[in-house]
Amino acid sequence: MNLTRAIIHEIIKQPQVNGANSFLSQILLPVNPNTIRLAQSLNNAFSKDDISYGNFEINNNLFYSDFMLHQGALTDASFVTFTQGVTTRLSATLAVTFFAKGGFFVFCEYDLNGIRFIGVYLVRDVEGVLFNKDNVNHTFQINQVRYLDTNKLAMGARINLEKLTNADHNHIALTKSNQTDISEYFIDWIGITRPESNADFTNKLFQIISSINRPVNPETGNQFDLNEFREVAFNLIKASPNRVVNLRDLSVSIFGDDNTLIAFAEESGHELDHEFRYDGRALNRFKRITANRDGIRLSFAIGDLDRKVTLSTTDNDLVTIRSRSLAESIRQQINLQ
Repeated sequence: MNLTRAIIHEIIKQPQVNGANSFLSQILLPVNPNTIRLAQSLNNAFSKDDISYGNFEINNNLFYSDFMLHQGALTDASFVTFTQGVTTRLSATLAVTFFAKGGFFVFCEYDLNGIRFIGVYLVRDVEGVLFNKDNVNHTFQINQVRYLDTNKLAMGARINLEKLTNADHNHIALTKSNQTDISEYFIDWIGITRPESNADFTNKLFQIISSINRPVNPETGNQFDLNEFREVAFNLIKASPNRVVNLRDLSVSIFGDDNTLIAFAEESGHELDHEFRYDGRALNRFKRITANRDGIRLSFAIGDLDRKVTLSTTDNDLVTIRSRSLAESIRQQINLQ
């Protein structure tokens, strides 16, 4: 991680109480090993949480306006001004949000794997205990302490500056941590739209399942056939409680770990929420069609219709199959004769 700038502001607000105060830092944190360690810890905590994606709402979005002013200047002073302005407005919102709770807002600007990000992370202090050695009485004293739990975010957003510059979708990633849903005030504050639907996410999941390296079938000891693998995924997704698919849980069920699906999705550019409610019609793409006529047996998923298998609209006798590997397999078998 190459940390460029970081700053911390605090909003002081108790839940079920109206009113809030803010403590705004006037200068940036020094970029030293401690600050870099803090930024890395927050980024790692963010990556471990369930993530959702969205875009900036550009019209009438004060957060976006202040953000773009900083992007135009890219100075330490503009970063301070940007973060102070947006934090002040959020404090005013929380003051009249009865159940909202304040905390420490850490803004970090950094490069990671060649990609520029700005992270906005909400962390809160928690109570713990500290053992102090009492050498006189040869025992320990237990003291209560409060510390920032940087390994567990309350909320967070990470702006992918490369995607934003290229006007790509999903340039903002959000984490909801252990909450049932991301707080609406956090989404409204940043000004985020959610253009992709559950059907989009279900379709992307079909593409991921169709492309990822398939595991070994424990019953046969051989790698899953593609259609078999799709059926396994279909049955697991279909059994999701309340139709809510969690990619980490699905990855554990299929691969035995919670990161394989998410890592492949990110590497292949298939960005989708780590948790979403599947769309029934889109899920049908996993279902298999099997036809055995005229001495030809054909088996494929509905999702491959009009992509790899096409039925002619002008000739009822014509079915077109587009598959290089299938064609090569047929040629090899012909040459063996």
